[in-house]
Amino acid sequence: MSYHNTNSAVNRQGTTGSQGQTRQRTTNAQGQTAPSGYHYMPDGSLMLNAEHTKLYGSKIIQSFNLDLSDLPSTGENRAFSIIGDAGAEFILEVKDSTTGYYYNFFTNTFQAKVARLEKSIVGNVYNDTIIFPAVTGSDDKYNVYLFAKVGTKHIGYKEVRFLDGTVDINSSTGSKSLMMEKVIYQYSALTLTLQGQSLNSTVTGTFPTSTISIERGKNLVKQAFTLTATSLAASSYNILKQPTVSEVLSFESIVIGSTPEKLQGENIYPAVSNTDTVDGAISSGVKVVMDNNVADKMKVGDRITGNAALSAATVTVAALNPDGDNVKEFSMSEAIDLANNLELSFSNQKNFRWSVDNINNLVSGASVLSGDQVLANTLIAKYEDTVTVFEGTERQEIIIKNQAPALDTKSIKPTIVNGVVTTQQGSIIFNQQQELALGGNTITIGGYGESLLLSTYDYDVRFTDLAITLTAMTTTTTSVVSSSTTIPVASVKGVLPSITTVSGIGIDPSVANPTVSSRSVTNGAGNIVLSAAQTLESGITLTLGNTGQVATITGNIEVLTAGTADKTIYFDLEKLISIA
Repeated sequence: MSYHNTNSAVNRQGTTGSQGQTRQRTTNAQGQTAPSGYHYMPDGSLMLNAEHTKLYGSKIIQSFNLDLSDLPSTGENRAFSIIGDAGAEFILEVKDSTTGYYYNFFTNTFQAKVARLEKSIVGNVYNDTIIFPAVTGSDDKYNVYLFAKVGTKHIGYKEVRFLDGTVDINSSTGSKSLMMEKVIYQYSALTLTLQGQSLNSTVTGTFPTSTISIERGKNLVKQAFTLTATSLAASSYNILKQPTVSEVLSFESIVIGSTPEKLQGENIYPAVSNTDTVDGAISSGVKVVMDNNVADKMKVGDRITGNAALSAATVTVAALNPDGDNVKEFSMSEAIDLANNLELSFSNQKNFRWSVDNINNLVSGASVLSGDQVLANTLIAKYEDTVTVFEGTERQEIIIKNQAPALDTKSIKPTIVNGVVTTQQGSIIFNQQQELALGGNTITIGGYGESLLLSTYDYDVRFTDLAITLTAMTTTTTSVVSSSTTIPVASVKGVLPSITTVSGIGIDPSVANPTVSSRSVTNGAGNIVLSAAQTLESGITLTLGNTGQVATITGNIEVLTAGTADKTIYFDLEKLISIA
């Protein structure tokens, strides 16, 4: 049986209904429950669900619109809409995966008892709001399930996958079943740290941090910050320049693979690095004795040349002092006859491309900022093997024979956590060939400025009103001075010869503040020698200028969009201050 043109209000429990649509009830007026696969019609009769669908067709849920981005730690109210045919019936369930609690759409709270929203679409859209609470303790996750009821179905399924091959349920649309699932993650607030940094350890002292709390993917309005650097007792700072965003530094630590990767067309033995002479002919075997300590002349992996047999093959140094009893002996990768007094040439192996543990957030043009066994001024760059034809003529042309990108995933699937790529193994190409000794080392790669900060950290940040100042220091005279350049003082702390100036009561006002030429000690009481003679009383307070033991960086920071992890932004102190 069927019943048409019912006109009933939608409610949150019991029956569901719609205007201009047949109504389906799981219970009748007497409280009886319909058998599985059946429902009650408005006249009280039972009807098979499948028959109802045949007679009246399926209503379609076209889309489910809900902000699925990460929730802030403080919680958030999120509106949603379900768009579809008028009369399409659905069940919405929101479950906290950490507590196992269900969202109650009447009390707007999560509860232990199962709770769902059962509604039908009036017009073409249903609108409502979910109130997500603040995260407590660890990070949280919410599973959102949208069920189509009998007589309703989801639009056709379109699947989207992450780079690791797993299904991206939030980007996928529609469903192949009555259920559509989405997920929302909630994290504790991130910590963005600001700190001074000396990459080469040329500026010493203590560099306290300044921290900012910010939510994933959110913004932070402009706010002031202060950073300090405090020198050691016997040292002092001098300002080299005022800071700009060009001194803002970001970097990642990268582990280099144990062996390099040869590129097509690459000469991995570009030049002879050293020579030495064979001490005793070799007619069989691979061990060779030389005139000098082999550690001073060659490295493991070096190519060996010196006679026709060596030139015809690629023979390399296999080991230095292989038996541990002769520092002048090395072994070859294969047996080659060598004459006594033959001069051998050794060419270090060098390669452009190396495997690394993580290329995520690296970009072409980024600099290698520090690391053992890496050449200065090394950058990430693409590889090109070229030849110039008709050089020096109007027909001159550079032909690219082989090339490779600066960064390559090598088809390795990334590591994805909660929809975010955290690690991507691959390879990088440097603008300079690096020796084998680089293998296995950890280096830092990054650069300066706000654009590198965005690509390296995934934080979109703006700095304004940057400045650096030195805290003024004082000392006192310990005895009377009469027309002398030598001034006894209670402390020379903070004094830098040829840089520090002196001012105070009694300093000759007819000339510019004198400069300290020298100091008798590096710390404590002593004498300072000024560039101009002075007459001073004992106990006079002198102010030391141009230098100080506390450097303070101030400015404003604005975060347009935060990344997904805690990060530290550095100011390169070596570009801003000197120390002595």
